[in-house]
Amino acid sequence: MDPIDYDLRIDEESPDDGPSQVIIPASKSDEFVPPRADDVPDARLYIPDPSNWEARVKYDSEKVYCYQKNPGENYFHLILAGEIYLVNGNEKLCLRCALRRGAATQDRLYWQHRVKRVKTPPL
Repeated sequence: MDPIDYDLRIDEESPDDGPSQVIIPASKSDEFVPPRADDVPDARLYIPDPSNWEARVKYDSEKVYCYQKNPGENYFHLILAGEIYLVNGNEKLCLRCALRRGAATQDRLYWQHRVKRVKTPPL
């Protein structure tokens, strides 16, 4: 029996004269294995109109709500601490809603596929 392959833990004191040892085999899943390059999906997002949007990370405990509701829900959902979200003026969108709305995209070649907006002159 190799002591490296086992996790030795001391249980609470037993009724007899001392603490007992419990031997638990160490699992291979406890070891960190870095992912291979082909196992990591491309999770990059692109903002087609970056002049209007700013990316932020929520770091405090203040309640911040996404400005768009999820389909089938009749309430606004919270943006959680540590979550990346987009801001445009007073409007805040979680990344999922930004993707659904078209403010963000996963299409790396978005600039080739975008429809150019025609600006109408002021009246």
